[in-house]
Amino acid sequence: MKKCFIVCLAVILLVTLNGCWNRRELDAISIVTAVGIDKSKTEEKIQTTFQIMKPSALKTSGSSSSGEQKGVWTLSSTGYTIFDAARNATMQTDRKLFFPENKVIVIGEEVAKSGIAPFLDFFLKDPEPRRLSCLLIAKGEASDIIKAKHEQENIPAKAIRGMIKASSATSTAVQVNLNDFAKCLSTPGVDPVACRIELIGDGKQSDKKMCVTGAAVFKKDKLVGWLDRPETRGLNWVLGKVGSGIIVVKSPKEENKDVALEIIRAGSKITPEIRDGKITITVEIHEEGNLAEQMSNVQLTNVETFKELEKRKAQVIKNEINAVLDKAQKEWGTDIFGFGEAIHRKYPKEWKELKGKWREEFPKVDIQVKVDAKLRTAGVSTAPSKVR
Repeated sequence: MKKCFIVCLAVILLVTLNGCWNRRELDAISIVTAVGIDKSKTEEKIQTTFQIMKPSALKTSGSSSSGEQKGVWTLSSTGYTIFDAARNATMQTDRKLFFPENKVIVIGEEVAKSGIAPFLDFFLKDPEPRRLSCLLIAKGEASDIIKAKHEQENIPAKAIRGMIKASSATSTAVQVNLNDFAKCLSTPGVDPVACRIELIGDGKQSDKKMCVTGAAVFKKDKLVGWLDRPETRGLNWVLGKVGSGIIVVKSPKEENKDVALEIIRAGSKITPEIRDGKITITVEIHEEGNLAEQMSNVQLTNVETFKELEKRKAQVIKNEINAVLDKAQKEWGTDIFGFGEAIHRKYPKEWKELKGKWREEFPKVDIQVKVDAKLRTAGVSTAPSKVR
């Protein structure tokens, strides 16, 4: 009898419910692919810049190699909040903004310095925006990034996501989405980072190109500084997020020539110790790579030379890590490595006392860096034995 009732109820629902109750027609919405957030220059409001998809342009071509057809148009609007600015944008378009397809959120430098938590609230609470949207901090104005063109993609937001993904080949950028950032903000013992993006090049603003150039460092939700590409890779070494890349060292046999060593795999281990009230953290890096390229004409594949190359590679890795550790501890007092969380896991009782004063204790922590770098193979053409 119970099964019969369930079947009848299902049939009634299928007959009476026709389609999706909240379905929206494409000709009634403006599909947002990227959002830029800045402070208004003229009043105490928020300026938002929306990158909106143009279906008519997308039908004609999958790319805009000619530069004549743009797949998006940009719309700027102001408001007292992000939601207010989004609703005010409808006065410039005949369609309501639609956020589920939004891929990128770019925060301007000035907004980031003031604290970005209030500006992310809309994207975290509203059911439309997705938490997997990439979060980037602009060196300058976010609107400049949103309005910038890209030669390979007629939807610049797609190009930005592609650049972040492609950065894994060098490990000199960070891949952070909205959910990652929010999680760091709510986790004691961790300060967040975000991807840094800016326009590079000389000449007119319209001629400059978008480029991912490292990482933005936060203390709580306020931007406190920048990491360049080597420093960002130093951060990724500690976090265990280096998967690929090239390390350039000088040739042991010709000091004026360079040798490129490819990173094949890498891992990290963070070990905290508390003894007599003193905190020590040991960071161990294990890396394996190949001899990929050399600019000299000498044989580098013997055992002794490989050992020297490994030594030099390990020193580069250690230098990159020490550079970011120095900035984080001495300049900003920000634990972007999650050392506090590592202490929490191993010493939960001690962490209860440290938790409230971790920002004051972090600069005093003794951090030891140990690097084990190995070379496994060499290409057959990288070390000519004889020059004719």
